[in-house]
Amino acid sequence: MPGKSDDDDPRWELPVWDPSTEETTPRWTPEQEVPRWQPRGDPAPGARTPGGAGRRVGAALPPVRREPPKRVSPFAAPFVWWAAHPWIVLWVLVVMAPAVVLLLRVVDESELETAVQPLAWGLGALFVIALALAVVASARRSVTRLAFGTIAALAALGVLLWPVTHVTFGRTACPARAGNDLGARRAAGALEAWQAGDGGAAGWQHGQPDAAWRERTRAVSLVDYQLVESGCWERIAPIDGTHTWHEFRVTVSEPERTALLKSVVVHTTAGRDGWKINAIEGPLP
Repeated sequence: MPGKSDDDDPRWELPVWDPSTEETTPRWTPEQEVPRWQPRGDPAPGARTPGGAGRRVGAALPPVRREPPKRVSPFAAPFVWWAAHPWIVLWVLVVMAPAVVLLLRVVDESELETAVQPLAWGLGALFVIALALAVVASARRSVTRLAFGTIAALAALGVLLWPVTHVTFGRTACPARAGNDLGARRAAGALEAWQAGDGGAAGWQHGQPDAAWRERTRAVSLVDYQLVESGCWERIAPIDGTHTWHEFRVTVSEPERTALLKSVVVHTTAGRDGWKINAIEGPLP
């Protein structure tokens, strides 16, 4: 009897799909009217929502809408920035002070010399306003910063302005705005007192003549004098018409000697009481 072959065993065949025999399988479709959660306003701490449950810890907060920044006019933008940075503006004015003084001197040398004083007052008022704004801004934060910043700004301004306003470079002519009365009469009064053998204390700035001048006038006697020239002192800043000099050609004589021709320079200053003498150079050869 022949043996059983593997080819005689039944084999598995791929089933054929018949659409008519398939059962209708229910499928899930999303409902259109399902209520969805909508964010509401934040309830007060401890308050309960109408549903009876409070906000859970860690729940997301609704987004906060910020108002758009207000538009600033281009003309007002520099002032807004100034109000936000008052100390920067103040220190810029301090650093630029010597250059501003030099600019005023240029104006003084031009045909617009009458505008020097109004410009100087206007720039001074601008500095005072800048200092006041900086003081107000610092007063809200720190009194120490206020005191330190104010003292530092004023000290730096004084250090920068002193060389351009007090250092002189010799003699020069006075501007027209100084007027005609430059203190020449007061200066001549000192020579009249010398000629009369008097100290002339009333004409001096502090009511007392210089000790060195008195010693020089005692050694020699004045025979005659003549005003040669009057003027002001040269400096970087606009020329100050309240500080003047007067050069006199004088004839002096010493005991048992012939008369000599010398020069005397009288320094005068204008104050509340008029012109006063503050120094005298000479007699010079």
